[in-house]
Amino acid sequence: MKLLKDFFRNKKLFSSPKQLQLEPVLPIDVQQCTTAQTIVQAMKHTAFGGRKVGEAHDVLHAMFSDKTSFNVLTLSGAMTVAKMSLLFCELIERGFIHAIVSTGALITHGLVENVSLTHYKHTGKYSDKELYKMGFNRIYDTLEPEKNLDDVEKLVAQLLDQWNPNE
Repeated sequence: MKLLKDFFRNKKLFSSPKQLQLEPVLPIDVQQCTTAQTIVQAMKHTAFGGRKVGEAHDVLHAMFSDKTSFNVLTLSGAMTVAKMSLLFCELIERGFIHAIVSTGALITHGLVENVSLTHYKHTGKYSDKELYKMGFNRIYDTLEPEKNLDDVEKLVAQLLDQWNPNE
């Protein structure tokens, strides 16, 4: 009982959320969200990944609304495997992206897709060791058959053999 009395007597030692100007975390009120955009906007008041999605929306909206901003899209090769290519093309064609910084892997995976080869979902059924033995590379939650990369390498070699180095 003394512990409780001491706790309540000393509670002034704690800072109040209002004093610290903390924002409360809020639930998404689906009844008030009539579009995907309003759901995404509401997510910025939630926690974890949901908050990141909502905050990212605000950043993108500010970037794309400001006609004086110079927008750079930075990419890794995994973004092609993640099937984001058409989204990036659309952003470029609409004038939202002005420059791209990328890894070489993006080009390789893009070539894989552009010669009609496929990436696959990784279901978790096989370990990385088993996948390696079967000829697959795991990229996050997707799979790249090693044969895809071999085929692209052969294609590039053929193109380079036909290329006139004087051009």
